[in-house]
Amino acid sequence: MQSFTALVRPPGTHFPQAISDHPQKKGIDQSRALVQHQSYVDALKLAGGKILSLPPEDLLPDSTFVEDTAFVFGKTAFLCSAKEETRRNEVESVAQVLKDPLEIVNLEPYIDGGDILNTPQAIYIGLSKRSDERAIQSLSQKIDKEIVPVPVVKGLHLKSAVSYLGNNVLLINPERVESGAFKNFQWIEVEAKDSYAANCLALGNQIIMPAGFSTVREKMLQHGFETVEVEMSEFEKADGGVTCLSLIIP
Repeated sequence: MQSFTALVRPPGTHFPQAISDHPQKKGIDQSRALVQHQSYVDALKLAGGKILSLPPEDLLPDSTFVEDTAFVFGKTAFLCSAKEETRRNEVESVAQVLKDPLEIVNLEPYIDGGDILNTPQAIYIGLSKRSDERAIQSLSQKIDKEIVPVPVVKGLHLKSAVSYLGNNVLLINPERVESGAFKNFQWIEVEAKDSYAANCLALGNQIIMPAGFSTVREKMLQHGFETVEVEMSEFEKADGGVTCLSLIIP
C-alpha cells in the first residue's frame, strides 16, 4: 500500500450550478453528492491515503473538482489557470495549502489539471476546450520531462478518455482522443457505451472506478488490478470524473 496525501473538497451548496453539458445536469442532487463524496474519501483512505479536506466553497459551483487547480510533480505544485472565468477563484485556497510543503509555480493560461496525464515515460497534455498550446509551452519550460500534446476529439479533458493504471497499461477510449500518441502502451479499451468509466484513479495496484461498469471492471481484474467502485452519478451529471475529486500528492 503506497503512501500519499489526497487533497479533497466537498461540493458546496451551489454545486448543482456546476458547468456541464450533461443532459441530466438540472437533476443534480446536492445531498446525494455529499454522500457520494464521503464514499469517495473513504475509498481514498482504504487505499492508504492521508486526507487533507478543504472546506466547501459554496459560491464556487465546480470547486469540488480540485484536480483542475494544480499539477503536483516532485516537490513542485504547478498552479493551473482556468479558461472558465467562474473557476478562476478556486486556485487561491488550494495554493495556500500547497505552499507549505511544495514550491509554487504558476502556469500560463489556459490549462486544467484534468488534461494532464503523468506516466513514467512522459507527461501527456490534452489540447481540449480547457487547455491550449501556450500553457503546454509554459509547463515544458519549467519541467525536466518529455511533454506530449494530445488533441482531445470528444469530451471535456484528456483524462475523461485516458487513465494510466501502471505497468505500462492505459485505460482508454481511443475514439475520444488522437490515440496515436499512446501506441507504446498496452491498452484496455473502453467502448463508447462505457465511456464514463475511462476515467479512473490508480493508487498503486488499486483502481478507484465509477460503479456500474462491469465490463471495464472485469478487464482491469484480468490485468491483475484491484478495483474499488464508488457511486458517481451526481458528479457525472456535472461533467466530473473520479480523478477530478482529488489532488494526489505522493
